[in-house]
Amino acid sequence: MSSLRSSRSIRCLVISGLALASLLAAMPGCSGKDPYSPGAKLGTFHVTAKLTQTSCGPTPDPWEFDVRLNHEGSTLYWIQTDATPIQGQVDTSARTQLRAELVLEVRPADVNAKREACTIARTDVLAVTLADANAQPTSDPALLQSFTGSLVYTFVPTSGSDCTDQITASGGDFATLPCEVRYDLVGAFKSPPR
Repeated sequence: MSSLRSSRSIRCLVISGLALASLLAAMPGCSGKDPYSPGAKLGTFHVTAKLTQTSCGPTPDPWEFDVRLNHEGSTLYWIQTDATPIQGQVDTSARTQLRAELVLEVRPADVNAKREACTIARTDVLAVTLADANAQPTSDPALLQSFTGSLVYTFVPTSGSDCTDQITASGGDFATLPCEVRYDLVGAFKSPPR
């Protein structure tokens, strides 16, 4: 579990992106696969994300970052530095959905103030359509040259959490809780695998 100070903005929770969640259960000793770089490397892709909606408060807009993509058959892996990749199956219509969930402790419990900890469950859903070098949809990740789609972050306090001090009206960083941030995004091939 990560611990974040309440003075850090929602921006930090969003920018940490999909990289924080661990959805692969494979361990290198059990499967023979590198858990941080499974499958065949496709290269680095540059992503530009445009904010379409937020109920959480100030968030980056636009937001640009690089991501490495790998694949194994029809499985696409989204890989960011020092994080376990997340994965999704590409269907026959060239679409895939990658989902990550994690729980973040935003503020520890304060026994003296008789206040429960503020712990927030974050769900990230990335839905993309893959395209080849001719900008045509492709269900074969090996042909991937670009993608378009959406990225949605949802923040919900866990049961028993007291996050009232995290709302901006109380001096916190969230406009409201629970809340949601939505981006439309475009990704394009940037550089070959290293």
